[in-house]
Amino acid sequence: MELVRIPIEELDKVWSMVEKDIKSALAYSSQLTDSDFVFDLTKEGKFQLWVLWDKKQKITSNKYFGVVVTELIKRKFGKVCHIYIMTGRQRNKWQHLISKIEDFAREEGCDIMELIARPGWQKVLNIFDYKRTHVVLEKKIKKEENKIWVLEEEDLEDQEQVQQL
Repeated sequence: MELVRIPIEELDKVWSMVEKDIKSALAYSSQLTDSDFVFDLTKEGKFQLWVLWDKKQKITSNKYFGVVVTELIKRKFGKVCHIYIMTGRQRNKWQHLISKIEDFAREEGCDIMELIARPGWQKVLNIFDYKRTHVVLEKKIKKEENKIWVLEEEDLEDQEQVQQL
């Protein structure tokens, strides 16, 4: 089993193979994006696409095990390799390959690896020295829930007191 980084010029050749898994992974997120977004940003070089591949399999369709999408993010005090998507079948056969992404991140000058993932990934990645540092909580905001807040006179008095501090 190996993790193969797909060059931008080869993206069109593998997209039909990975798109279903990318769509499936995005279905678990806030659904504020789609696979076209991932394709476009990968084509622009802003995302990197990796394929989990077992060349020992005889049938081509059995060689593909999953997909990883990474993003290099420059922040004020360092660079981050963010795992945007990591999904596939038979995870126990390929989860150790995260070290290949770490090697890539190191070569790119990254200081930190990060990912926002479903809770099950914490247990998997703990064995690779990943620690939970934050929790992402979400709530969908429905358009009809938008409210206009009206300050009452006593709220204004409280605000004035706070400003005096």
